[in-house]
Amino acid sequence: MKRFLAAVFAATLVASAAAAATETVTVIVKKASIRRDRQFYAPTLTEGRLGDSFAVQAREKGWVKVGTKAGEGWLHESSVTARKVAASSGGAGGGAVDDRDVANASKGFNPQVEDQYRKKNPTANYAAVDRMETLGASDAAVESFVREGRIQPQGAGK
Repeated sequence: MKRFLAAVFAATLVASAAAAATETVTVIVKKASIRRDRQFYAPTLTEGRLGDSFAVQAREKGWVKVGTKAGEGWLHESSVTARKVAASSGGAGGGAVDDRDVANASKGFNPQVEDQYRKKNPTANYAAVDRMETLGASDAAVESFVREGRIQPQGAGK
């Protein structure tokens, strides 16, 4: 009986260590498509939102394979970070923190960095950038673009 309990205890420790070692990534953009394949124009399986975390199953060529309720899919590395990202209200500045603040902070931006950039680039059209961030394309539009442009995935036809 003692050997059985010792074996169960050892198995529990190994399982706990493996679970603790699992790598996770956190979405650092407003919306990230989790795609069926490692391609920007692959169909979207589901979406991750700013702050959502996922367990990493694999990494390949700039993409991160994650598990979701909808199944396994791929996130591009540019939309996630391995660092912990959390928003809190009433930080040092006393104001509330919004999604954009969290996304910018996770990329190394803060109000001081932004002010310095604006001083060095006074003619940059920030309003146009803000408008561009609101644009998007449906999966149907992307599929049509790929089909009409006869775009082939890397390695296709080889």
